[in-house]
Amino acid sequence: MSDKPEGKLLLNNRFLILILFVLIINTFLLGLGYYIFFNRAYRADSLLAYKQELARDISDYSYRLATDLGVHDVFEVRDALAEYNYALDLAVNSDELIQVILNQGRKLQDIIFESADIRLKERVLDAVSNDARVIETDEKVYLFIRIADERITVLPDQLLETNTLQRLNNMFTSGSYHSNQNIDIEIENGEARLLVPQTVEEQMRALTDDLNSARLRLHEIRVQAGFAEMVGPGITLYVYDAEEAQGSSSIAHDADIRDIVNELFSAGAKGISVGGERLITTSSIRCTGPLIMVNYHQVATNPVVIEAIGEPELLISGLKIITNELEARRGLTFEVNYSGFIKLPAYLRSE
Repeated sequence: MSDKPEGKLLLNNRFLILILFVLIINTFLLGLGYYIFFNRAYRADSLLAYKQELARDISDYSYRLATDLGVHDVFEVRDALAEYNYALDLAVNSDELIQVILNQGRKLQDIIFESADIRLKERVLDAVSNDARVIETDEKVYLFIRIADERITVLPDQLLETNTLQRLNNMFTSGSYHSNQNIDIEIENGEARLLVPQTVEEQMRALTDDLNSARLRLHEIRVQAGFAEMVGPGITLYVYDAEEAQGSSSIAHDADIRDIVNELFSAGAKGISVGGERLITTSSIRCTGPLIMVNYHQVATNPVVIEAIGEPELLISGLKIITNELEARRGLTFEVNYSGFIKLPAYLRSE
């Protein structure tokens, strides 16, 4: 009978130990749960604070960008900036903050750049409108301004005065923005206005017009430089040796032809050929014994045929002094024919 109380006491002790162990485990798990919860909460608060700081940095950057582009005083920019900051204040968690940065921040940037484009075009239009040549323009013309990598191309380049071109260049080289711009302007009766293509077809048409204008300008330059045929009204001059040539003084020399050519250019000749050889800035006219070489090619003499495109009366008037002198001093004779259509060949490089 005495063993039974001892057995019950041992059982009770084991039961108490088990309960104590369970309590310890529960206390540990509860403490661990609180630790994890508060640690995550702290990390979440830290992450939210970091994102808020990032969002404020974006706001500061946007304001500096607007200031640099000169649009910080534009109503739409100020309103978008205020709306962005107000949305930041309303964000209560990381997800809402990210949405503000992605949506409102992107909208703010777009408004800043759009406002900068509008103000830039207004400045360009103001510069063109105040150009003296534009003010005096009666017919309708189109001005195409292209900017790429801070280099400006204006077509046609002869329409604007030099100071206006310099003013436009200063607009695009003074900042890092406006790296690529296309600005089309229509000028009529001295007034300029912006042309803004609204559809893809209109943009393609504008680009095609630009390309055609560039091709036309390139062709004009090649014609003026002598590397393409030139046609137009002008004169044909025949230079003959003296009728009774006695010695070298009575025949036409390279210096005579050069003097005649210089007088024709001074009189406004747009293009000249000598013996069928088109003259360019590097052309040579020289004698090789009794022969005359133009562009290192032999040309026919007696007569030497000189064709010039320009105002015929002005060209003839400009030749009077030199031809009269050569006739009186050297006995050379000249024949001049007017023509409403003269075709000068393109310059051919010597082999």
